[in-house]
Amino acid sequence: MTSVAAGHATHGRGPRKNANGAAQAVRATRQARAAVARDFETLIADAEHLLHSTADVVGDQAAQARARLERTLTAARDRVAEDVDSLTEHGREAVAAADDYVHRKPWQVLGVATIAAIAAGFFLSRR
Repeated sequence: MTSVAAGHATHGRGPRKNANGAAQAVRATRQARAAVARDFETLIADAEHLLHSTADVVGDQAAQARARLERTLTAARDRVAEDVDSLTEHGREAVAAADDYVHRKPWQVLGVATIAAIAAGFFLSRR
């Protein structure tokens, strides 16, 4: 029978952050992803509205400007999709780091959680 630590060592993962750092990384990743998605959706909607509102404008320069804007929007969508995928992957890595840390040092995690619970109880009881 193999130990939990030996099982995790075979995954080929490098050094991991502590559990608190992993939780912060997950939160930061989610917040950043949501902010980027909101901002990008607003930008795309505004740009598409501008593109459609100038559709009846004629002329070579207007057509070139619309074509450039379409190319830029397509490139921006692709970049944001890649960035969101990257953020998602970093979030998964942070969760894996927290999981590995808890499996490698369960008593330390339990001790920190106990101290945090006692401190929270103490401060909440003083209200």
